Amino acid sequence: MNVLSLILALVLSTSGLQAGQEPSAVDIHIQQVIEQLPSESLLRAQLLDGARGNGVRFSWMDELRKRGIKRVLVGVDITFDRHGHPKQMSLGRTEYFTQYDFGGTPSSDTELLNAIRVSGLEKQLDALAMQKAAHGHWVDVPRPRPNPLVGGTQIEFLDDEWLPVLPTIYTLFRPGK
Repeated sequence: MNVLSLILALVLSTSGLQAGQEPSAVDIHIQQVIEQLPSESLLRAQLLDGARGNGVRFSWMDELRKRGIKRVLVGVDITFDRHGHPKQMSLGRTEYFTQYDFGGTPSSDTELLNAIRVSGLEKQLDALAMQKAAHGHWVDVPRPRPNPLVGGTQIEFLDDEWLPVLPTIYTLFRPGK
């Protein structure tokens, strides 16, 4: 089990059916999502293991759905203080995907990307990403710590409140990356 899988297993909530219990609307929905995902999908494996989102719906999720976007990744570049806490943050690249799983290519539809920007959706997600990035966690705090300590994180947004999202994990930028 790799480190990311272990972290996801610890962070994400689980739910399961008791024997004889009827599946809920959420369980049926999750099963439909599972059936649409490729067999090698990380998200599929998480859902089969019982991982779930928190069920809280936000208006930006409706905007993503309306535009056919299932997943958004917002990169945040961070300079950390000597204790490994964010000191200075800046937005990196924002990518929009029409599928949930990793490995897909981000949308390059200029019309769609312009519509997202004009609507204010990108600005809203960027602001949320900056808030989330301020409260991330190190998986492997580097020893000795380089000076300056420069890294970042990727914040994930999904259009579905019942799907688990990646936790905010900090990583170092290696020279040339």
